[in-house]
Amino acid sequence: MKKFVLAFILIATTPVLFAQAYETQMEYSKVSQPAVAMEYKYPKETVEKSLTDKVERMGFKLKSSKGFLVASNAIIGSISPSAQDYIFDISRKSKKEKDITIVTLIINSNGSNATTINAASAKSFLAEMLPTIEALHTDNLVNDQFEVVTKAQKKLKNLQDDQSSMEKKIKNLQDDLSKNAKDQADQQKEIIKQQEILDVLKAKKTNP
Repeated sequence: MKKFVLAFILIATTPVLFAQAYETQMEYSKVSQPAVAMEYKYPKETVEKSLTDKVERMGFKLKSSKGFLVASNAIIGSISPSAQDYIFDISRKSKKEKDITIVTLIINSNGSNATTINAASAKSFLAEMLPTIEALHTDNLVNDQFEVVTKAQKKLKNLQDDQSSMEKKIKNLQDDLSKNAKDQADQQKEIIKQQEILDVLKAKKTNP
C-alpha cells in the first residue's frame, strides 16, 4: 500500500519532461492569428492560478475579456522590453483529458500581431511556467490530502465519542439491571412476608 501511495505521488508530481511550447494559430477578434502554445499535464484551475500569480508578481493583472485572459500594455521582460498586450487562452485539452491544459498566447503590439517576432521568448516564457505549476499542483495535493486525513481523524474521533456514549449507556443499563435485580429480590421478600401475613389471617379465620 505504501509503495502504491508513493508511486501515485511520484506520477502526480513528475514533470512533463518532453512537453515543449510550439507555434500555432488561434482565433482572436474573429481572425485566425499566429500564436504560441504549450500543454501542461495539470488541471486548468492550477495552470490558470499559476499564470495569474506570475503576472501579478510582475505588477500586472490578467483581466477576463470574451473568454480570454488579457494583460494590457504590460511589460513581461523575459519576452520583450516593450509594453505589449498579452492575450491568453487557457483551455482543457478535451473532456476526456480534463487534467491536461493548453495555454495559448497571442502578443499584440500597437494593434498588430507581434507573436511571430516574439515567438522564441514567448515559448520560453510558457516553458518556464512549468516548475511553478508543478509546485502549486504539489501544494494542492498536499492540501487535499491534509483535508482527507483531517476528515478521517474527525470520523475516528466521532466513532470514539460514539463508543464512549454507548459504553456509558451500557454502564447505565447494567446499573439499571443490577438495581432491577435487587428490587426483584426485595420484592420477592416482600411477597413472602405479605404471604405469611395472609396465611396467618386465613388461619385465624378458619380457627376462630
